[in-house]
Amino acid sequence: MRKIAICDDSKLDRQLLKVVIQTYFENNEEEFKIFEYESGDNLLADIEEGYIEVELLFLDIIMNGTNGMKIARKLRDIQFKAPIVFLTAHADYAVESYEVHAAGYLLKPYDTNKLTLLLDEVLLRSVQKRIAVKVKRQHRYLEINDIMYVESDKHVLHIHLKDSRMIQTTEKLSELEKTINSKRFIRCHQSYLVNMDYIKDAKTDFILSNDIRIAIRVRGRKEIIERYHKYYSAERMNDHL
Repeated sequence: MRKIAICDDSKLDRQLLKVVIQTYFENNEEEFKIFEYESGDNLLADIEEGYIEVELLFLDIIMNGTNGMKIARKLRDIQFKAPIVFLTAHADYAVESYEVHAAGYLLKPYDTNKLTLLLDEVLLRSVQKRIAVKVKRQHRYLEINDIMYVESDKHVLHIHLKDSRMIQTTEKLSELEKTINSKRFIRCHQSYLVNMDYIKDAKTDFILSNDIRIAIRVRGRKEIIERYHKYYSAERMNDHL
């Protein structure tokens, strides 16, 4: 199910945008859910507390209370990675929007064709790849974006997911790495495969967003950390597109 959030203190503007989004998903025969907010502070609180999780956020810039640009900065500070599309009646913030890795910038009144093209581009970019993992005699299907890291211990893989669940499989780590086949994952140790999207700090070890510490092998540590920094920089640039 596609989950979209709209944050705009204008009820009319929210409704106009909601109609276009609803039509888009109905035409594509996709299930969807739209969360509406008239306050950026309420949106921020719900995301911080984990009450909602969305894959795309439409955020008005000029609102009563905290403006959308400040809300976006606070969201990025707490590792909110979903694309943000700014909404405004003024083009003055276009340059500033890139500083918080905006995925798009829509001027009011909305152009339906431009909005539809933007949805195509952003949602296609965020499509999650699924993999099948053999658990006992069955296969479990996992979204690779949900995998934080994989740990190999005594011929058993422990796949740690972002919701704190852990899946065990007897597959080999090297085989799972090939199955995932994603540039966002890095083999930083013979026993660890890590999703770089969840790394918040990289020194002698990787520190993940949940404060788990992942060892980086001594041999090649500099190159591993450099690869992470290159990936992080590239992702920031992609968010600008």
